[in-house]
Formats: sequence, structure tokens, C-alpha cells
Amino acid sequence: MNRHSLRFRVTRWYAGMLAVSILLFGATMYFGLQSFLYSSLRNSLLDDARAIGTRILEDATQRGVSFVIGEINEGYAPSSNGLFVRVTRADGLVMYRPQAPANHNFDPTLVPSLPALQSASDCQEQSPGAQHLMVCALPYVTRDHTRYVIEVGSTYGQIHKTMHGLAQIFWLGGPLIVLLAFVGGYVVMGRALEPVHALIERAEQISWREPNQRLPVFDTGDELEQLSRALNRMLDRLEEAFEHIRRFSADVSHELRTPLTIIRGEIETVVNQHRSSPQVLDILGSALEEAERLTRIADQLLVLSRLDVGEENIRAETVDLGLLAKSTGDQMRLLSEEKQLSLEFDITPGVFVQGNTSRLRQIVVNLLDNAIKFSRPGGGIRLSVHARDRMAVLEVSDEGVGIPVESLRHVFERFYRADKARSRETDGSGLGLSIVEAIAKAHGGTLRVTSEENIGTRVTLEIPRTDGASAAPGPSEEATVRRNYLPRPV
Repeated sequence: MNRHSLRFRVTRWYAGMLAVSILLFGATMYFGLQSFLYSSLRNSLLDDARAIGTRILEDATQRGVSFVIGEINEGYAPSSNGLFVRVTRADGLVMYRPQAPANHNFDPTLVPSLPALQSASDCQEQSPGAQHLMVCALPYVTRDHTRYVIEVGSTYGQIHKTMHGLAQIFWLGGPLIVLLAFVGGYVVMGRALEPVHALIERAEQISWREPNQRLPVFDTGDELEQLSRALNRMLDRLEEAFEHIRRFSADVSHELRTPLTIIRGEIETVVNQHRSSPQVLDILGSALEEAERLTRIADQLLVLSRLDVGEENIRAETVDLGLLAKSTGDQMRLLSEEKQLSLEFDITPGVFVQGNTSRLRQIVVNLLDNAIKFSRPGGGIRLSVHARDRMAVLEVSDEGVGIPVESLRHVFERFYRADKARSRETDGSGLGLSIVEAIAKAHGGTLRVTSEENIGTRVTLEIPRTDGASAAPGPSEEATVRRNYLPRPV
């Protein structure tokens, strides 16, 4: 569960608002009910006091104290019901004395008499025992003008039980409701955000190599539909821009080849047919080298443009990758020996891939050429081919200058050069690894580079394997290649 995700934050906000709402509702209900119960108890006590006055005290003068006691005990049973009842005549005679309740919740002898009242009733809270007691006093005047003070009281026990039960309901039920709401909200938010996850997954698959892919559009009529349509319109514009860039790169590289070829030819003609001073020859030689470098860059750009638009026929035949790598490495051994480098092979036979022979050979040539360029004299280069699960793995490792850590993530960018590993002194254009990556992806493979400065670099290529039923090229063809062709990095 990602606490920073939109799903979690919205669910947390929803659950928090629900918790606050339940808390406010519970507090309002709790205190409102408490006030209502207190008011009801007060009104009930006053009603009992009035009933004692009208039903019993009207005849108290003729019938006496025993009548009052009998009627109150029979009608209200104060001891059994836990009621406090006291009737006092105006001259101080106590017509009915309070009795101790059966549950002994309070001691009636500790309840002081309320001051003499003239007309208005009064209710006060007393503490004569374990529980608090509400006592209401009511002045009452009979028809014969005899004045009495009727005191009726009751404990808060029932009210406290009710409020305690209500509090338990809120304290136990409230968190459970919030928890269920959080879980339910998290699930609902997950379903609501499923279109967003679908958009993310599809967006991760879209790259400049496949700009024709589009995001799914959900016909929901909400903001997600508007967002997906807006992003698709943006992708349309990006695809158009990429297409213009590809066309421009292809056209420029194609148009440059003819004038560069003419320039090289004319410079070579001047060098071969005219005698010139050594200074002029140096200048012409430098111009010829730059013309060749520009020609190579134009060729590389043209190759990348063709790979980008899928004009290359990549999966043409079944190729023994180990045999191809070994023969290509043998051809480039002269270049390694010139720099006093040892070239070792670790080839597993029978590792077949489906692809284009010349392009796969181009991968080996470019990787070995880089390893030779950036290795110190006396170092070693290792070329290996082996199978790993369903993949064919080709690795080229060297003991060269290495690539800085900050430059590793840029090595596949076009025209990028690391400060040490791609200096201009090596005559590189910064397109070699870009071409290798493009060919690898066209074959459904991946390319990884690991490097440490002053220790060396390892480039690993993985391509899906296939069976070798129609493997090519054969031994005779490879022998012809070794005799007549020395590959040049492109």
C-alpha cells in the first residue's frame, strides 16, 4: 500500500471526514440525549410532586399523617422504586419521611431540606451516597389554604446506564464503521483508478520507435475520457514531429553522400596527379580524412533512419551467432594486434538466432571496434557467446579506460561522447552504440552496458534463440568472408 498514492490519500481523506462526522454526530447526540433525559427526569419528578399534592394532600387535614404515609407507600413505593419522597407542612411537621431505598443507593437522612418555597418549584442535585440524586421541591397549597413543600427525588442511575451504553456504541461502532469505510473506499478507489493504471501501462509501452501506438479511450464522459483523448491528440502531434525528423535525417544523409563522394574523389585526384609541397599534402590529407568521417556519419545516419522506420529486413534467416561472432573476431584480430591487445574467444556452438547476417555482424564489428579503441596497449578483450534460458547472449568485455558513472545512462544517445571514453582523438562519431541498440531492438533483443573507470567495460546483447534447422551462413561462405572481407565499423 503506497501511502503517497492518490488512491490512499483520497481514501484517507474520505475516512478522516467520515470519522470527524461520526465524532460530531456522536457528541451532538450524546449531549443532546443527556440534556433530554435530565429534563425528562426533572419534569417527571415535578409531575409526581403535583400528583401527590392533588391526590393525597387535599384530604390530609381530615385524614391525618397515617393517610398520607399509606397513600404514598401504596401509590409510589419509594423504597422499592428508589424514590426520595418528603412532605413537610408549613409549620415544620413532616407528614412523610423519606425511606432508605432497597438498593441502598443513597442515604435519605443526609438529604438536607430545601428552603421554604413560596410559589416556584426548584430542583437541586444532592450527593447523599454512592450516586448523585436530583431532588425537586414543589410548594403546594390545599383548598383549605394549608401550605406544604413536596420533595421528590431520584438517582441518575438509569440515565448513566443509558449514556454509558450509548458511549460504548459510539466508541466501538465508530472505529469499526471508519475502518470498513476505509477498506471499502480503498477498493472503490482502486476500481475507479483502473482506467488510470491502464493509461499508465500503455503510456510506458509507447516510445519514439513505435509512435503509432495510442492510449485507450474510456467512454465514460468524465475527465478521464477527456484526458485520454487530449493525450492521444498530443501523441498524434509527436508522431508527426518524429516523422519530420526521420525524414529530415534520411534526406540529409542521403543527399550528403553524393557531394562527399565527389569531394573525396577530387581530393584524391589532386593528390595523385599533381605534385604538391608537403604542407599542401598534409592539408589535403586532413581534408580527405574529414570527408571520409563525414561520409561515415552520413552512412550511419542513413542506417539509423532505415532501422527507425522498419525498412530493414531483419528476420531473414537462421544464423549461428557463435560462428558469426568467431569469424568476425578473427577478421578484426589484426586491429587488436596492432595495438598489442589480446583477443580471446569463449564461444558455445549451436546458439542460433533469427535475423539478418550482415546486421548481426555489424553489431560484433562495432562492439569489438569500441573495445579496441578504448583499451590500453597490453590489455585484453574477451568475446563470448552462450545460451541463457531462451536467449542467446553475446558479450564483449575489455580492460580499457571505462565509462564514467554519470555517462552510462547516455551511452545509447546519438552523438553522445563521454569525456574519456569518447574523446575526439578516437575518431568516433557517437553513433556506434546507437546503431547497435537499434539493430538489437529490431531483432527483439536488449543491450546492456556495465563499466568501471580504469577497470573496463562489458557490453551484453541478448537476442531470442531459435532452432538451427536452416542455419546460415555455412562454413564455405564464412571462409570466403574471412579471405575477402575485413569489416569496417559503421
